[in-house]
Amino acid sequence: MDKIIKIYKEIMTGIGIVGLVGFIASVLIQVVSRTFLPTAPNWTEEAARFLFIYMVSFAGNAAVLNNEYVNVEMLVEKLPKSLQKMLNLAIAAVLCVFAGFIFIKCVMGPKGLLAVTPPAMVSTALTIPMRYIYAAEVVLFGCYVISFIMRIYMMLTEKKEG
Repeated sequence: MDKIIKIYKEIMTGIGIVGLVGFIASVLIQVVSRTFLPTAPNWTEEAARFLFIYMVSFAGNAAVLNNEYVNVEMLVEKLPKSLQKMLNLAIAAVLCVFAGFIFIKCVMGPKGLLAVTPPAMVSTALTIPMRYIYAAEVVLFGCYVISFIMRIYMMLTEKKEG
């Protein structure tokens, strides 16, 4: 299980890094072209936005596995170790259930996110079907469910973060 967690974390981190590099490249192209060229390409702003969405979707999962997501530890640190562990497990379980609920709502049902997106709807500049952009939410919450399950496993087996 530890190898699977390590590989999963590396995949999430790698895809997040690719998204970050693409985001930076897109913004740099936009800045340089606006400064030095007579006209700037119209696709860079949209590409930066979409790359940022996917970067956050994948890098957030690596943050969960490394226990690097934002939380308030002032209260938790004052509790005994056994209560700290139980509270952290409860928080991870609640977040896992929430992510699973959002994932199910995105995929299933008549009002599911992917079911409502018209296939002909495309982005303005890149002409990418918006279904692929909205799929970031499905990917994000689906991967969060997996990440929180792995995080709970790591907490229960006393695995160190990172």
